[in-house]
This record gives sequence, structure tokens and C-alpha cells, in this order.
Amino acid sequence: MTAPASPQEGAAALRRRAWLLCLMAALSQAGSYLYLAAMPAIAAEFGTGEAALQGTVTAFLAGSCLCFAVYGPLADRLGHRQVFAAATLLYAAASALAAVAPDLGALVAARFVQGIGASAGLVTARAMVRVLMPPDRATEAMALLSAVLTLAPAIGPLAGAALLAVADWRAAFLVAAIPGGASLLAGLAVLPPRIAGSVAPGARAAARAMLGSRNFLATLAILMATNAVFSVLVAASPFVFVESLGLSPVAYATLFGMVLVGFAAAATLSGRIAARIGSGRVIRATLVPAAVAALATAAAAVLAPAPWTLGPALLCLMVSMGFVVPNTHVIMLMPFGTLAGTATGLALLITTATGALVITAYGIAAAGSIAGFGLSLAALALLVPAAFALLPAGAGDGPHGPAGRR
Repeated sequence: MTAPASPQEGAAALRRRAWLLCLMAALSQAGSYLYLAAMPAIAAEFGTGEAALQGTVTAFLAGSCLCFAVYGPLADRLGHRQVFAAATLLYAAASALAAVAPDLGALVAARFVQGIGASAGLVTARAMVRVLMPPDRATEAMALLSAVLTLAPAIGPLAGAALLAVADWRAAFLVAAIPGGASLLAGLAVLPPRIAGSVAPGARAAARAMLGSRNFLATLAILMATNAVFSVLVAASPFVFVESLGLSPVAYATLFGMVLVGFAAAATLSGRIAARIGSGRVIRATLVPAAVAALATAAAAVLAPAPWTLGPALLCLMVSMGFVVPNTHVIMLMPFGTLAGTATGLALLITTATGALVITAYGIAAAGSIAGFGLSLAALALLVPAAFALLPAGAGDGPHGPAGRR
């Protein structure tokens, strides 16, 4: 991309670029979560229960896994702009099919296809932060991206709950196509036709190299744990707070949004701190507070299950995750330039597959139990410090994080 004419123009252009990357990744994700507050209503219409409805979440994650397996290498070779446009159009079509699903099986199938299309922006946005942003802005841009991506599931249920007051759950899927179109426009505005030199080693050779890297494996383990926490929170919290604890869909969506806003605020702050002291130091300072928040979540769910006890504990837990997630992504992508899409896709494939497996296991072992919900989240969150111990000493401890070393 051409250098700007002046430093002032350069700063403005970088801010615009970062926000466009956030929008192209987040808008389709927000649309995908519009139906979340209506899950109990869908279960009632189709005559099924919580575990079966969680199949719509698992199907979305499975479609995401398929996208992550092929999208990164394909986009690195053919160009992120072209492949992203095709995937986003697929998302819009799947949203329309979900709106007219005659039964649960058809809805699950539509959600699978929706996951394929909606997840393309996740890969491209993170890869383009590594490729298009200069070292002194990459850490902050990744933190901003993580914050916005977390707010997407918060905005989705809030909008869906409001929509549910005037229409049935099918309208949520029809409306979901609108943010998909906006995501496409943002992508076309920021993505270059092709990244010079992007034809690199084949996908298999690149994946083997990444899976042989201690840095990649350690950061991958951290992200597997944090994504598993988030997956259980998304899939199970509607039933815990609406059915078990008696909140209305609007009250639940508001609480869920507050928890995710806490994550977003922490992620944004962490980017500014990491730009000065390094991503590794930010994560290290968060490990003890994260463990305390995990134990508080378990205690609230087991000893005093109520919205006013469990909600604040979840807020503290997600704030700690906000300091961990973006900085882990920055450390992970340090060694990769034109293969950033492949690295991001591989990581998202593995973490999303893990999330789907965790949701399935949760549905079998703990669905319908408030205590099981809290204990599951705590156990998964406590894996983060263990995974961090696997990182090479000093990883990400320099100014601007590892993104500063290219």
C-alpha cells in the first residue's frame, strides 16, 4: 500500500483501516447471534430441549471450522478481497435459508453454512492486522479488533431480544443478512486486491512448520482455553439465566452485553499497555486475577446461584480474558507475514473445533445445572495459566509486543 503524504494523514488512514478491519470481521458475527435470546422459543416451537438447540451453536462452529481449514491458505494465495467477498455472500444466503427452516434439522444445516460464510472475516481481519498495520500500531489494532469482535455477540442478542418483542425468531435470521452486506462493503473498502509475495509454501508445509513451533503451540493452547470459556458462556448462558434463574430475554441480553463490554474495555486497554511493555508482560500480570475470577464464578454458581452473584463473577472472568486474548494473538502471529492468513486459519480451526467439542461435552454432562455451568467455566479458565507456562521465556516482552519485530 502507498505511504501517506504526511504523518497526520498517515495516522488518520491507519485508524480508518483498523476500524474497517473490525467492521468486516464483526458485522456478520453480530448477525449470527441475533437469534440467541430466542433459543428457548425455538426449542418450544420445534418441541425439543436445550441440548438439541445447542446443536445450532455447534453447527455454526462446525461450519466455521470448515472455513478455517481452507479459507486462510486459499485467501493467502488468491487474495483476501476476492475470497472474502464470496464467503460473505454465502453467509447472506444461509441467513435467508435459516429464516424459512421448517424443522430443527434444516435450521442446523443453515447454521452450518452460515458459519462458513460468517467466519471468513475473522481470518482476514486478523491476518491483515499483521500484514497492513505498522509495528507500533499492530498491538493496539489487534486489541481493538478483539474488543469489537467480543461486542458483536453482545449487540446481537440485544438487537435480537428487541426484535423478538415485535416479531418471531425467524425475523432474526432475515435481519442477519443486513450486517453481512455492510461487512462486505467494509471489506471491499480496506482489502487490497492481493498481497505482494503472498504465494508462499504450500498449506501443508506451512501448517507443519507452525505446529512444530513452541511459540505457536503455546499460544494456541491459551486460545483453546479462552475460546472454550467463551463457547460455554454463549451456548449455556441463555438457559442458565432465562430458564433457571428467571430473567426475561431482554434482561438476560442486557446482562450478557455488560459482561462482554467488560471484555471489550479490557482488550482495548490491554493494547495500549502492551504497546509500552509488551504483550507477554500484560498476560503474565493477568494470570492471578484470572484464576481468582474463575474460582469466584464456581463459588457463585455452587453456593449462591443468582443473577446478582453469578453476573459480577462472569464480568470479572471476562475482563481477565480481555487482557489475555488480543495479546496472545499478537504473540502467535509474530513469525508470520504473508502466511498470516494460514496461521490465523489454522489457529481458529483448532480453537473452534475445541469449542464445539466442549459445548457437546457440556450438553451431555452439565446442561440444566447452574453449578455445572460455573464449575465448567472455572475449570476451563484455570487452563490459561498452565498453557502460558509453555511459552518460551520472554515471548512478547518487548515494546509493542512481538509485532514490532518483523
